[in-house]
Amino acid sequence: SISEILGIAMMHQHTQIELRERLKELTCLYGIAQVMALREKPFGEIIHDIVMLLPPAWLHTDVACARILLDGTAYETDNYRETPFRQWADIKVGGEVLGSVEVAYLEKRLTLDEGPFLAEERTLINSVAREVAQFYERTRADEEKASLHGQLRHADRLATIGQLAAGVSHELNEPLGNILGFAQLAIKTPELQTQAE
Repeated sequence: SISEILGIAMMHQHTQIELRERLKELTCLYGIAQVMALREKPFGEIIHDIVMLLPPAWLHTDVACARILLDGTAYETDNYRETPFRQWADIKVGGEVLGSVEVAYLEKRLTLDEGPFLAEERTLINSVAREVAQFYERTRADEEKASLHGQLRHADRLATIGQLAAGVSHELNEPLGNILGFAQLAIKTPELQTQAE
């Protein structure tokens, strides 16, 4: 009877620990979604905010640090340093690796599913890498769209200026053509000069 109660208590405690870890992971993903929704912030600030959300989602929060490498730029937590206890996932856009998401422990911890990391943390870091890649793609597409709109507006302004210049040119050519025609006629016909005076 006591062993059953102890077994249930241990299973309950294990379930609570797993539930707490899943809650941390979901909170991280929710926070990332909220940060990415703030489109008015610069791209670099958004990526830095995402980096800051990563360490609290891992099992050993007290010794966790994180870094995102993207397009040659590193976004790191203040305590980040290279360690052998790290987990990472590539950020792929269009099949090309543009960087990585990395979470590291500053101290050695017990060996679990993947070194000192849980199997669920592998799923989480892969999800974060996919989210960052999609955000990067959307941001680049928005920038390209804005650039194309700017080029279109510039071309439209040039077309309007061209039409205006053609209209002004036409308005000036009409009277000048008449004056030139009369002047040539006056030169070719000397008797016309006396009539014109």
